[in-house]
Amino acid sequence: MTAVRFTTSDTWIGRLLLAASPGGVCWVSLGEEDEVLEGELLAAFPNAEHATDDSRLEGWAHQVIEHLDGTRQELDLPLDVRGSLFQRRVWWALRAIPYGRTRSYGEIARSLGGETAPRAVARACASNTLALIIPCHRAIGQDGDLTGYRWGLGRKQLLLDRERQVSGAPVQLTMGLG
Repeated sequence: MTAVRFTTSDTWIGRLLLAASPGGVCWVSLGEEDEVLEGELLAAFPNAEHATDDSRLEGWAHQVIEHLDGTRQELDLPLDVRGSLFQRRVWWALRAIPYGRTRSYGEIARSLGGETAPRAVARACASNTLALIIPCHRAIGQDGDLTGYRWGLGRKQLLLDRERQVSGAPVQLTMGLG
């Protein structure tokens, strides 16, 4: 049975739950209530042994909090990434988007070098269990509009606004023609 350890912390954008398997960080979630966050974790890893482990995970959670605050633009965390090859390619493309910048789903699809559809990229973003570390909030619609986000468009906008403010990135949402 796999062990999944977790910790919860306060952030400016809500409660953070960070969980790790022996392989590294495997789950990140934002919300308002620890019980709801823990329930989501239990549902995502139903066959794992779950336990809080603030001492082991506190430093990793602190890195994510600094990232949210804008005092740390790069994260150096071991990751236990679980997804298909295509999903992992999308997630690594998301990690390549500079802090404070965005890319459209179409731009991300084209960067993968094939006939990948923007909707497939959006589906990969939706299945990202390491959001914030793998910054799916930096993916936007072709027209520059914010589209779906696991924790709501309001949080997505707040995250993008904070990153732009800290990085001095331009206010425009897309970095090219689409």
